[in-house]
Amino acid sequence: MKRSLATLVLLSAFAPLAHAATLVFNYGIVYTGDTPSGTAPWMTVTLTDFAANTVDVKIDHNATSGAGQFVSEVLLNLNPFVTISSATAIAGKTATFASAASGSFPNAGTTFDVDVQLNTSNAGGGAQRLLPGDSLTVRLVGNGLSVANFDDLSNGGNQVRTMAHIQNTGGQLGSSKVTEGVPEPATMTVLAGIALAAARRRRK
Repeated sequence: MKRSLATLVLLSAFAPLAHAATLVFNYGIVYTGDTPSGTAPWMTVTLTDFAANTVDVKIDHNATSGAGQFVSEVLLNLNPFVTISSATAIAGKTATFASAASGSFPNAGTTFDVDVQLNTSNAGGGAQRLLPGDSLTVRLVGNGLSVANFDDLSNGGNQVRTMAHIQNTGGQLGSSKVTEGVPEPATMTVLAGIALAAARRRRK
């Protein structure tokens, strides 16, 4: 009986959460650089609590994005900060995944806590690039990591919750740094709470 209970506890530690929290970012605003071709939002990132200390990051380069464009980087924030101990591509076009790390990553005048790098090589006609219609899911693991950590702003400059780099835009600069536009309904309650808290601080 004790052995069965121990096995059950061990299995439950790695089981997906029954009511997983989710945070969705739709990238439809240009932070700096060219305006990507196609229809915004050009890409979507969905963060989901998979299990304790484990978050899945699904990156969708939406089919409405212009042909030939590719996503090369996704930047996120953490509060409280958590060190990412492992990052593994688990689904989608896994060949596009290069690396993911936590730390301090300055970009376009503001600083982020998590940097997810995707392959940019044009080998094989860009077979390893995250092209329109492609998706990639990366599983991040860290002690205390959850979706709630990612609902935070970057440090300095024009603060945003996330930024992504879309390349081969075809404009004068050839690339664009984009950030979230109108949030998904699932995130509206969280944002309303943040706005209310900020208003209360201003009144004080």
